[in-house]
Amino acid sequence: MLPIAPARTNREWEGVQSLPGLGGEDNLGWLGRATQTLSSQFGDALKSQELVRLVLFGGTDPVSFRLRVAQAHIRHDMTPSSWSHVVLIHPKQLSRVYEISLEPQGGFHYPVSTNGLQYGQLQHYRDRARYPNIALLGIPSSDKLTWEEINRTFTQFQKQRTSLDAMELIVRWLAFVWGAGRAGNPLLEGYGVPSSAMLEIIFSALGHDLTPGLESRSSCPEAIWQAVKWWHHYYDQEGRNQPRCVHRVDNQLIPSSKREERKMGGPPTQTTPPVSSSITRQTKQTKTDVSKRGPRTSSPRRRGRR
Repeated sequence: MLPIAPARTNREWEGVQSLPGLGGEDNLGWLGRATQTLSSQFGDALKSQELVRLVLFGGTDPVSFRLRVAQAHIRHDMTPSSWSHVVLIHPKQLSRVYEISLEPQGGFHYPVSTNGLQYGQLQHYRDRARYPNIALLGIPSSDKLTWEEINRTFTQFQKQRTSLDAMELIVRWLAFVWGAGRAGNPLLEGYGVPSSAMLEIIFSALGHDLTPGLESRSSCPEAIWQAVKWWHHYYDQEGRNQPRCVHRVDNQLIPSSKREERKMGGPPTQTTPPVSSSITRQTKQTKTDVSKRGPRTSSPRRRGRR
């Protein structure tokens, strides 16, 4: 199991709000409404501060599926995560994102020179069917957490692989999601999901901890989600800016009814008799048939060559 520190509260942060999607609305349209909702939540607090925005995505493609299942070890009920990826939105070029995707547009090329950092496009995540789960996280800027400092830290990150070797994370996670050889779940060995681990390192360098309950290099989308929901006491005590979140979850790999069933500890309803019962009945029937035929007599041994 992963060494995860539990939150000191059982009360979900009231700054996490559900925002259902509208009919015919894609993810970009939803993000526009979510941004307005976040701004209204922060209110006057944003008049002198910028809003640093991260977006969590939960995909349905094979790679996203593998990532969501791998993060079950972060959850107390061991059910798959709703999230597979996280990006940071550029403050001025709103269509641009900072990320390390395992399925980058145009391929990886030679990522060594940038330590895996990719400048993606938000348009890539527009399809609601492919990315049915989406969450917008807003963090007010501070003296250290400014876009000038964020850009400077990203520049350092690309040149200093000693802070985080994203190449190793990419290779390990590609082997896992592709099922190469005997590759196991990298998260269980302390290797975080690349994009999450990168953003954790960037934010930590600027005095903000995205995942207080987990070691930075082991970060993943689910850990970021859990931190926003349950670690509000930590941000209050440390005097740090409390993130807020607006989300829409349309896809769960385990339906809600099954999740509740697992919480209650009840077994699933059996619609067909278990295999063991069928075997037992067949065995009893065989014994009955034998008793009707009478005892079996041994046949005389045939003479001849053995």
